[in-house]
Formats: sequence, C-alpha cells, structure tokens
Amino acid sequence: MSRYSRLERTVMNALAHDLRAEIPDLAGQFEGSRPNQRVNSGFGLFTEMIVDRAGAAPSSGPTGDLGTVHAMVGSLPDAIAFKARVRHGVLLGLLGDSYGQDTRAIDFATVTFNQVFTVDASGRSISFEPARSAPPSPARDLQRRNDTPRPTAVAVPPAVKTVDAPQQVRKADIPAPHLPTRSPQPAEPVVVDQMTLLIGLWALIGVTALLLVFVFQLPFAFGVFFALIVGRTVKDPKVLARVRKVVDGWTAASTGKD
Repeated sequence: MSRYSRLERTVMNALAHDLRAEIPDLAGQFEGSRPNQRVNSGFGLFTEMIVDRAGAAPSSGPTGDLGTVHAMVGSLPDAIAFKARVRHGVLLGLLGDSYGQDTRAIDFATVTFNQVFTVDASGRSISFEPARSAPPSPARDLQRRNDTPRPTAVAVPPAVKTVDAPQQVRKADIPAPHLPTRSPQPAEPVVVDQMTLLIGLWALIGVTALLLVFVFQLPFAFGVFFALIVGRTVKDPKVLARVRKVVDGWTAASTGKD
C-alpha cells in the first residue's frame, strides 16, 4: 500500500508541476519523503513530510506556503486549495485550506475527489492532467540507485485544457500547447497573496459592519447579517480575481509614481 493517499499524491504531483520554476526538484523531494503527522484542522488538512536529507536537497530557495492547486473534495460545494509548505526550497508538508468549509467529518485518506486544477493570476482555472513522467531529480535518482536500470523516458508535460469548475473561477481559454519563450520583462510590482488578500477583505468587512452599527446607528443584527453575506461573497474566486486586479493595478500605479 502506498505511504501517501491518492489525494496527497495527486495534488503533490500537480504542485510539483505548478512550482517547477521555483522548486525544480519538488517532485523528487516528495518521492524521497515519507509522511509523519496528518492533521484534519476542521477547515482543511496538513500532512507533515520528512524529506531524505541524505539526497541532494536544495540548500536555498523560496520559503512559505506555495502553489495554486485546487480540487473538489468529497461533497463540499467549493474547492479546497492545496499548497506545498517549504523552507529554503526544502519540502516540509502539504497544506489544504477549505476556505472556511467544515471538514471535520472528512476522512482525507479515503475521500473521493475530482476536478484538480490550478488558478492563474487572472482567476482562470486550468485543468491539471497527471504527468506521464517527471523531470530528472537527484533525490529520485538516489532513491532508485539499486533498481534495475531502465531506459530514460522523455519527459512529457501534462496536458493543459480549460475546465468549468462550478462556483470557482471563470472559464479558461485553451492555451497554446507550447508557449513561446518570453522576452525579458521589467520587474513587476509585488502581487498580493491570495490568503493575505482574503484576510484583508474580511478585516475591511468587519470594520464596515462596525461603522454601520455604531456610526449610522443601524441594528446590530443588520451588521452581523451584512458581514456574513459579504464575507461569503468575497470567498468566490471570481470576486477575489476582480479585487486582485484592482489591487495589482493600484500597486502598479503607485510603483510607477515612485
């Protein structure tokens, strides 16, 4: 039996593809790792992973919770967002955020799932098809050093196609199979992280509700109702994408003035 559940393996495969530019060896680190602790937080999950440090693990790289992979899990109406937790390019674990949906009754080891996709900066969902082969990895090569030699397969990138994720994001345009090499671009302004943006919006909604109650003397129940309705609305990836466009445009304008 696999050490990891089917859900863990599928979303980690998608994350390795999603983060291939930032952490090229992520797939190899995952293959050479083993699960330690699994936690159902009630609003998602976290699987702690122990990477074989005897392999050629990266000594530097990004730190944080990275990736834009989503999946429809069980009977939840909205998708769960999955991110790889890394420190200096080294894999620490898999984080799942249900955007406030109750997951206490879900057994993530056996739960069914579908519609695995990534979300681009414009809020479009891009369907992920599992790769038929992974890029070369020092960690994977070390793990298989005693295996029977086998012919080297040419890495085939996963097919990318547009899907309609219900209640998630806008329908994506089908991208070209091979994107042309991008010409050097000037440094872009810093893009606000999706979770940071969501927390900022919730804080703004709370302040607005308090103003409605204490400044405009509206009933307290109205303030609570306003906060609940608007708070659920901003969780919609479509709304988040529009707000992100406004924030990014504002940031770009501020940077240009500087």
